[in-house]
Amino acid sequence: MQNSHKYAKTYCNPTPLPNYPLGRVCVNKTRKYKTDYRETADPSVIYENGIWYLYPSCGMVYWSEDFIHWKHKHMEPYDIGYAPTVVKHNGRFLLTACEAKLYESNSPLGPFECIGAFKTPDGKELYVNDPMLFSDDDGRLYLYSGCGVEIRGAELDPNDPTQLITSNDLMFAMNTKDHEWERLGEWNHDPTYSWTEGAWMYKRNGTYYLTYSAPGTEWCSYAMGAYKSKSPKGPWEYMKTSPFLLTKSGIIRGTGHGSIVDGPNGTAWVFYTCCVCYGGAFERRIGYDPIGFDENGDIIPTSASENPSWAPGVCDKPYINNSAELVPLTQRMSCEATSCAPGRDELYALDDSMITWWQPDINDPSPSLTVSIAGEPLEISSVRVMWRDVGLDIERGILPGAFGYTVDAKGSDGEWICVLDKSKNDIDMIIDYEMLTPIRATKVRINITKKPIGIEPGLISFTVFGPKNQ
Repeated sequence: MQNSHKYAKTYCNPTPLPNYPLGRVCVNKTRKYKTDYRETADPSVIYENGIWYLYPSCGMVYWSEDFIHWKHKHMEPYDIGYAPTVVKHNGRFLLTACEAKLYESNSPLGPFECIGAFKTPDGKELYVNDPMLFSDDDGRLYLYSGCGVEIRGAELDPNDPTQLITSNDLMFAMNTKDHEWERLGEWNHDPTYSWTEGAWMYKRNGTYYLTYSAPGTEWCSYAMGAYKSKSPKGPWEYMKTSPFLLTKSGIIRGTGHGSIVDGPNGTAWVFYTCCVCYGGAFERRIGYDPIGFDENGDIIPTSASENPSWAPGVCDKPYINNSAELVPLTQRMSCEATSCAPGRDELYALDDSMITWWQPDINDPSPSLTVSIAGEPLEISSVRVMWRDVGLDIERGILPGAFGYTVDAKGSDGEWICVLDKSKNDIDMIIDYEMLTPIRATKVRINITKKPIGIEPGLISFTVFGPKNQ
């Protein structure tokens, strides 16, 4: 991405993270699933000294100084459980996860050392699901958790954070009677149960927001809501704008189990899980967007973005309109591939879905996909490419790797020119977002030049963006 480019400070969901980890249930063989897959989910984020640190499920820590490009390393210890949470407390960084012990480090990147299991006031060990650690500005420390029908919270000893000094009390429970969005199903049709989970505590202007998600990570109706209080242990008042994050269609959907973090210039950002669910219910990705607050201090309801948006520092109030005004020029447009595997037609790369993909024939030596974007040349500005690694098989040692590709554009003069060359790419980017040198074109083409050993390339999405009004 060229920093001099007009749109250089844009990002695009789902988050392009290097080396997406293997699905946790695939590696551990703990559940039935359709195929091996990769996942990140349940993002816990802190903003420390101008750097964003992202801790998702499945063992990685990612960090970014510009909110656009992310570096990564394996957590140490690696993958202690789903839904890790990290908090800075008393100059140290505390880490825990589902059914895990507590760890600490003097660096947000670790390594983390185990300091023991949580203990109730009467000395019994306590293991919780979907935990969240919250360090208040008065030096007190809290643990929130819940993955089922309720959210609970306890205060910890700030000097011995493994020790609960209060009981693990009920904060609130599922309420499918009054909150239709908490009910199970794509259309919230089943009022008998809800996965009330993914607690996150956020404090702003003296108000505590205890956010949570429902009805379950596999549903497109997965969303985030909140309760408010003037105390970290309640009593709690349901936030009337709940769910404040709900997105049921498009590439970015099922937006739940996330975190809220303050960014530069008084901004606030929500990081969230979004579902894929082709391989199984736990195949997921991550996104992020700005949020705002109304005159009552409630979070303004929003939908996730799937077109390019501005990174922090560009818009003073990004929650009003953070769109870079770039729109897809390729979605559902006329296209032609050099070949197609059975049932994997070329249109599936352009249909705004995460569970379909174009796949070239296995014997195609130089697969490419050409898309007609307009009868007259339009400016193209950026491109998002999303892959499925078909044939991924952990037991057989067929593992992820880097895809290579180029993007060509048919310019105003009718000639094809290369506008992006990643033919020798050696970075595993299952999702990639790149700026293009602006050019006016009537057609665009992606050429697949490289694939991991044993893997067949599946192109989930090939999206070229251009200015909204041309």
